[in-house]
Amino acid sequence: MKAAIKNAKLMKVNQIWKKHKPQGLGFSDTDVIIIELKSTDGKLFTQCFYCRLKADGSLGHSITKTSEKRQKELQNFIKKYICQDENYNIKNDINTWKGKEVNVEKINGGFIIKI
Repeated sequence: MKAAIKNAKLMKVNQIWKKHKPQGLGFSDTDVIIIELKSTDGKLFTQCFYCRLKADGSLGHSITKTSEKRQKELQNFIKKYICQDENYNIKNDINTWKGKEVNVEKINGGFIIKI
């Protein structure tokens, strides 16, 4: 199934959770990319990618294995649907994601982006 990106925004994790991060997010997960999508059958859903961005807006490396796995997932998403450049500047170019079409998969009554 296909879905179109309706909105994409970048936020700091501490803007969302003021006191404590949810369990599973490491100290190196400092940023969150929130993507709002609309599937071809009209359903709206949101997917978040937790990551660590460098000062130049490109993806940094994480210290923990789980954080690094999340980084790789985001890198694969960007390479597949957005841009092939490894030093892609997410901070400056996230607004260009609107309108891009992605493949989605229905799992447990919800949708996720197929990477």
